[in-house]
Amino acid sequence: MTYQQAGRIAILKRVAGWVIFIPALLSTIISILGFMFKHSEKQPGIDAVMLDFVHVMVDMIKFNTPFLNMFWQNSPVPEFNGGANIGFWIIYILIFVGIALQASGARMWRQSRHIKEGIEDQLILEQAKGAEGRTRAQLEEKIHVPRHTILLQIFPLYILPIVIAIAGYFVLKLLGML
Repeated sequence: MTYQQAGRIAILKRVAGWVIFIPALLSTIISILGFMFKHSEKQPGIDAVMLDFVHVMVDMIKFNTPFLNMFWQNSPVPEFNGGANIGFWIIYILIFVGIALQASGARMWRQSRHIKEGIEDQLILEQAKGAEGRTRAQLEEKIHVPRHTILLQIFPLYILPIVIAIAGYFVLKLLGML
């Protein structure tokens, strides 16, 4: 793959990463808010005030975001007390796939820019050699950019989802919803 092709693929990866990340993030947040709304009904005890507050806040957010009605109506509400939640977990993982795709595209973009600048610098040196200097085409044909897979994005793809899931578990446990 040439560095020009790598630059184009990098742009596509970055755009695809954002296109996957933003809807998945919105859907996951709305799913969690739906879960909180569903499990914040009137209950006796000390948690009643906090749960009433959560219930009112989620209701207010839903009322003030009519442009997200598609997500409010279609996002899978998880049931952490025994449900499979496959749709929720797939959408949750798509957040991190989008992040990894965007990070992979950013890395390819940086490499292609660095290679382009290196070729231009080398071309200046080659022109100083005179007639025996190599041309731009000769320099470019020797360069092959490796492909970058999103599976090498260790932190955003493997570690971050687990850390956020554990933090979310503790927050929901603290709120008394689990």
